[in-house]
Amino acid sequence: MILITGANGFVGSRIVRLLLKRGEKVRCFVRKDTNLMNLVEGGIRRDVELVYGDVRDYDSVKRAIGASKTVYHTAAYAHLWYPDPAAVYDINWKGSKNVFQACLEEGIGKVVYTNTAAIMGGGSKDSPCNEESPAPGIDGMPGHYTRSKFLAYREALDYSKKGLPVTIVSPTTPIGDGDYKPTPPGKMIVDFLNGKLPAYIGTVINYIDVDDVAAGHLAAEVSGRTGERYILGAHNLSLEEVFSILNRLTGIPAPKFRLPVLPLLPIGFLCAKISENITHSEPPVPWEGLRLAGKPFAFDSSKAVRELGLPQSNIEDAFKRAVEWFYSKGYAKRRTK
Repeated sequence: MILITGANGFVGSRIVRLLLKRGEKVRCFVRKDTNLMNLVEGGIRRDVELVYGDVRDYDSVKRAIGASKTVYHTAAYAHLWYPDPAAVYDINWKGSKNVFQACLEEGIGKVVYTNTAAIMGGGSKDSPCNEESPAPGIDGMPGHYTRSKFLAYREALDYSKKGLPVTIVSPTTPIGDGDYKPTPPGKMIVDFLNGKLPAYIGTVINYIDVDDVAAGHLAAEVSGRTGERYILGAHNLSLEEVFSILNRLTGIPAPKFRLPVLPLLPIGFLCAKISENITHSEPPVPWEGLRLAGKPFAFDSSKAVRELGLPQSNIEDAFKRAVEWFYSKGYAKRRTK
């Protein structure tokens, strides 16, 4: 039996599909009130065992993990705005610690933990970041999401020293269909389709097909070394290149105005405070997103390609699947020519 936390998510549901294809018995650990769209639409709901709980509840985690041979821990709060910052730490940091502790106590044979490349330093196209690059510490994290994932990464390392056979995978920016609760890059695509991106910030971001991310997880189970981190990424693209791809796919013009980050930071900070204290809804400009966009996030995934055989699929195909899926689900209305 293999357990997956966050099995209904953008990446988690892809891992479920690949494990079923491999012939595994799969147990999906999900919250009672969660959206199961990706499991239902993937035609895999009937082929898995659902176990309800919450990573913040240690007892439910331990019950779910019992009798498993392998655990994939993908559950996370993966957005750059949060009505309750404390919940981000409870889910991403303390929830991960609950999973690691239960796995250690239950003697799980392998744990694959999904962190994020966002906690790493990033780099330019000419000098991309890799696993050995100097990385900022906790004080260098731009917001609650990255801080919580940084703390969880340190927990994973600590537990590996305690004897937990955990391998850490750090996806960059997954793209594809099924991003039902749009991640920041998914929301950018939706805003582009709806004509809500009048301007953009000039930066470089590493993108990877979400199916390749899932394949990288399975490869980490088989070949990943304990206590090691693997960047799961593929293509370093400027936002101009991304909008060029989206323009070819949709015919929608790319945003014309490129804005510097620095003058926007006070606006982002103000928007965050208004959202936290007055509107209690997502701000038009996410403070943490702005701070992340202030530097290029180019990555070198050659370690994962070399040691795990990480696929490097055509990223335009992934963007095409994302666009068609968002149209089909009503996130945007297709424009008529």
